[in-house]
Amino acid sequence: MQNYVSEARIVLDELLKALAEGLSLEKHCFVENFDPILSEINVRVNYYPPCPGPDRALGLTPHSDASSLTLLMEFGVTAGLQVLKSQEWVTIPRPKDSLIVVVGDLLEIMSNGRVKSPWHRAVAQSDGDRFSVALFYNPSPQTQIKPIENAPNKSNGYRKMIVGEYLQHYYRNAPQNEKRAILYAKD
Repeated sequence: MQNYVSEARIVLDELLKALAEGLSLEKHCFVENFDPILSEINVRVNYYPPCPGPDRALGLTPHSDASSLTLLMEFGVTAGLQVLKSQEWVTIPRPKDSLIVVVGDLLEIMSNGRVKSPWHRAVAQSDGDRFSVALFYNPSPQTQIKPIENAPNKSNGYRKMIVGEYLQHYYRNAPQNEKRAILYAKD
């Protein structure tokens, strides 16, 4: 697991740089918040057994990830992850042997809303079991993240935020029925 996490950190840093460039921002504007020693990768392992009544069960309640980026590897049934789009739950297709990257709340704050953390859930399946390993990538809890300046709508932007303070707020208020924790970081 240590080797996987070490290699994943390299991939996650490159993704942060690519996202910045894709938004026409300075390449290091996101990754500069991640100290190579103090930034954190938290690991969560989930197992969802086959469910005889998947319409009456939920695998993981709806939520957004508090992290900056989440790297998700899934094994088994491939139809368990859903995202809320236009008020409907849509199953995320996953090609075999691929990783899923999920934007988290901290990156939404850093990007000043230019990228959004999706409201998503895991649903039970009857046709097989599902196993997943999620890596949640965060700056050090003591890091103050600062939203980028050139947001499309500054009046609805985010404020500077200490990572640990945001995470405490997020977990103190979880679970919720809608994406509300991030309002704590709004200007």
